[in-house]
Amino acid sequence: MGHRLLGQLPATRNWTKVIALLKATDSVDRIANATSQAASHGLELAKRDKGVARVAFALMKVIWASRKEQFFEELADLGISVSAQASLLDVVGAFDDALDRSLRQAGHRSDLAEMARFSAVDAMSNICRSKTGNLFGATAEDLRNALKKYATPQQFGSVGQNFFGWFLYRFLDYHLSRELANHIGVGKQFTSTTTCQDFKDGLALHCYQTARIVKEFSGCWPSATEFREGISAENVRTKFMPVALSKIRSELKQREGADA
Repeated sequence: MGHRLLGQLPATRNWTKVIALLKATDSVDRIANATSQAASHGLELAKRDKGVARVAFALMKVIWASRKEQFFEELADLGISVSAQASLLDVVGAFDDALDRSLRQAGHRSDLAEMARFSAVDAMSNICRSKTGNLFGATAEDLRNALKKYATPQQFGSVGQNFFGWFLYRFLDYHLSRELANHIGVGKQFTSTTTCQDFKDGLALHCYQTARIVKEFSGCWPSATEFREGISAENVRTKFMPVALSKIRSELKQREGADA
């Protein structure tokens, strides 16, 4: 991913619990909760990571810019250069390229920022598929019409849940993937890579459901902030991301308590 790694998890009691659970159960909830506890410091880092905030800001701005007639000019201001004749696939690709370039030029290309980048692209792609059927054969104007439907508090909440769900999944998988390979094979928890992938699919669903806690906040914050002061990279970093990630951490802690 990026150039500043989160580092190896220490051989702490919490991480030892994760390994023990992998040997004893394939319960997605129990393993995900134990992993989040062992890697909780990383979520604290994410609150302060300027690259993560930069990505969230870009996703937010693209969707809220769709309400304006100068949509493509707004995209250009974010470094997303596409014409009105571009395909939907072109726009999603340009969005990804702009994020990559922005993180690199700002020197904020951490692993956490890369997780956020991939999650934002996934969120954008999911919007396109849900409103147009697929990424092929649709135009940039189709994208604008699709995005405009999400530029409301209720609908943008779904985008926030999608983005944070994918981000949480990538964060947990980043840590779990170091250990999962040791539990695949005859006589082990996962008999094949297929059963391991089934577990990871369950983990993705678990993360999406956990991110439900930020849906209402994610939906209301852009609209209220746009009215009061305008959405900026700075207030996304200092006001939006810390609250959203704190909500997710609290939800994870609550689940950990229920699992204890």
